[in-house]
Parts: sequence; C-alpha cells; structure tokens
Amino acid sequence: MPEKRSIIAFEYYREGEQRFEYFITGISMALCAYVGQTLQAQKFGLNPYTLEVLSLALVVTSIIFGFKRIEVGISLKSLNHQMLHIGEVRGVLVSNPQGFINQLSGEVLTPDEIKKRMATINKDLPNIEKNIKTAQDKILKYYQWRNWLLLCGFIGLFASKILPPYLH
Repeated sequence: MPEKRSIIAFEYYREGEQRFEYFITGISMALCAYVGQTLQAQKFGLNPYTLEVLSLALVVTSIIFGFKRIEVGISLKSLNHQMLHIGEVRGVLVSNPQGFINQLSGEVLTPDEIKKRMATINKDLPNIEKNIKTAQDKILKYYQWRNWLLLCGFIGLFASKILPPYLH
C-alpha cells in the first residue's frame, strides 16, 4: 500500500512540475509578444530603449532555456523508462537462469541466450545511468539560467519603463 501512495505522490509532483514549466515558458512568451508589440523603434545608445531591447533579448534567451529544459526533461523520462525496463528484464532473466518461454512473445530463451542478454544489459546499464546523470545536470543548469535570465530581463524591462521621467 505505501508504494502505491508514493507513486501517486510522485505523479502529482511530476504533473505540477510540468505545468509550472509550461506556465513559465508561456508567460515569458506572452511578455515578449507584448513588449515586442509595444516597442517603438529608436536609436541605440545610453537610453531606456536600449535597456528595453537588451532586456527583451534576455527574456527571449530565457525562453530558449525553458524549451531546452522541457526537451531534456522528455529525454530524461525516456531514459528512466529504459532503466526501469532493463531492470524488469534483468529481474526475469536472473530469476530463470535455466531458461524459459516468454509468455508474451513465445520466444524460447536458453541459458546461453540468457547469459548473452545479461551481458548486454550489464554493458548498457552504466551508459544509461551516465546519460541520466548528464540529463539531470543539464536540466538543473537550464533551470538556473532560465530563471536568472528571466529575472534580469524582467527587472530590465521594468527599469526601462520607469527611467524615462528621471532622464529628462
């Protein structure tokens, strides 16, 4: 029973995380669309317009990092699936070293075939684990960069709207 609750809790967490990612990316795109639509072309220089354009570029870059984070998250889910599947196959092979018939496919697995598959699994497992670790590290970096760029872009946009009265 506790396992089922932990799976349900994890599913709520995963769903909430996905919705948050989509929300942040979507709201950032809406902010860019609004600012881009209201942007009046001017000369670059030490002025609020330049700050606004640079801030908009920061927000656009944060959107790119947001998309990359979502993309790597999808890849990570695939890698986790591979890891779980290999673990399940490995469990079946280890528990039947004398050979067996695969009930789903009708395939007959001999002890030699089981040894070959176990060798393949043992060879593939470290690569999958390494790829999972790499994806997790990338997701964290994309998260941090996305958040900092979005924060700096938002502060810059805010400042570009407040500065004009003080510069005249």
